Amino acid sequence: MGIVRSGLGSAFRAVANAFDPGAPRDMKDPQYWADFGGRMSLAGVDVTDSNVSQLGAVQAVRHGLSSAMKSLPASVYRRGANGAREALPDHPVTKLFAANPNARQTPAELVGELAWNVSYYRNSYCAILPPGDPRASEYYAVGGLEWLHPRRLAMVERGIDGRLYYTFNPPATIVQGAQLKQATYRDDELWHIRSNPLREDGLLGEPIFHSARHVFARAIAVHDYGDLWFKNNGQSGGTLEHPGVFKDKEDRNQFLENWRAAGTGMNRHKDRLLTHGVKYNPIKVTNSEAQLLETEDAADTAVFGLWSYPLHRASRLKRATNNNVEQQSLDFVVGCVAPLAIELEQGVERDLLLDNENGDLFFEFNFFGLLRGDLLNRYRAYLIGRQGEWLSANDILRFENMSPRTDAGGNDYKNPLTKDSAGGGQGVDDKAGAGGGSSSPNEDGNND
Repeated sequence: MGIVRSGLGSAFRAVANAFDPGAPRDMKDPQYWADFGGRMSLAGVDVTDSNVSQLGAVQAVRHGLSSAMKSLPASVYRRGANGAREALPDHPVTKLFAANPNARQTPAELVGELAWNVSYYRNSYCAILPPGDPRASEYYAVGGLEWLHPRRLAMVERGIDGRLYYTFNPPATIVQGAQLKQATYRDDELWHIRSNPLREDGLLGEPIFHSARHVFARAIAVHDYGDLWFKNNGQSGGTLEHPGVFKDKEDRNQFLENWRAAGTGMNRHKDRLLTHGVKYNPIKVTNSEAQLLETEDAADTAVFGLWSYPLHRASRLKRATNNNVEQQSLDFVVGCVAPLAIELEQGVERDLLLDNENGDLFFEFNFFGLLRGDLLNRYRAYLIGRQGEWLSANDILRFENMSPRTDAGGNDYKNPLTKDSAGGGQGVDDKAGAGGGSSSPNEDGNND
């Protein structure tokens, strides 16, 4: 079956076209975002998507989050009695996230972009493609998902029919010499995931570079200062004493311009000649005196905190030890990746699992790969589970991505060290099996 509802009929499209909310507002227009508090910060930095994205801390978070999410296996499951679950590898939605979401993207590419869009723009969009659409996968007749960049969204309005209509600008490409046109999708033709905080109208999430504008502004200002400091030969400038006067303002400006050009860029280490009796007095503020490195580190830490992103994953290892890195990695999964995965999972269940009338289907990412510890600790945990009789040999083999056993004992949950284990193996004495004591024969002469 397909994953999409029926397309927008001509009658509803006519209703949508008849509804004119006024001139469409371009979300790239600075005035659009000025309605939500503007973009200029107290640091004098214009905080935009472009310059925030260039921060190294933001790029580290982007790589870490998207890499973690796209490494997680995902599947549709069916709930059974007593908490049982059954994986459905042939379900259309499972195939979308495990094989081919569309004709040109891999599941890793799609999930990585969706994860970052939800985290950064707090909105992610995919057009829901019906079966047979040329943009959908050619391998499965289940439709597909075409990713739409959040920056392409031009407007979202509620029509008189009560439905939401999303209008997207075309990508910056030209096909066969003709400029592409805007595309409008009704809410059941679009997979839209919002993340908190939401805008006041509740229709869209508010991008993080708007809600945390001043945090990013400080980081941008600090790094810009460092770049200029190195550009100026690691010096903070100085004063020029002129014993006389310049002929005119133009002559003075020309002298200053030549002086600055001769001491920056590729000329920063060359000798310079002072004429007209000019004396140079440097203002000595060193990098260490300005505490530039500490200030940059504090600014980056504030950026990481916006995503609860652990510092050690960005190679900030000042306070990391062999003992706490594993705990920090666990915190990364629990506090950073898991909430993001839940948003995607619930979005799939709400908009894509259309054959879930009984409510017994659910979509889930498998976090075992991110939570697994080192080899010795894993094997210790497996041993506890095996002796506690809640893990079978095949359960453990699946955790280790190994082929299961084909014999009948592979799915047996009995402790293999006890007499009652499958296969009728010999029992062990209490000293070996229970850690102490001695065994005594029963009436038949056999040990219990």
